[in-house]
Amino acid sequence: MNAIARRLHRLEARFRPASCAVSAFDPSARDRLLEALAVAGFVAGPMESPAEVWARAMGITCVELRALLERRAAGLPFE
Repeated sequence: MNAIARRLHRLEARFRPASCAVSAFDPSARDRLLEALAVAGFVAGPMESPAEVWARAMGITCVELRALLERRAAGLPFE
């Protein structure tokens, strides 16, 4: 269980800058994303980040989600 908690902590730390950047631009963006995911039936668990819920909703891993977001940020098309 400690290994899982450490991994989640690392994921949160990795995605926190992006979350803060979005929140600085639009403070309600995170809440709207989580609300939209909840309406679709994807509710965050007590130890789950918004990125993890988003990836789970898409049927991919957090690593794959990050790669897709990096491609989009670079102006590259999704594969």
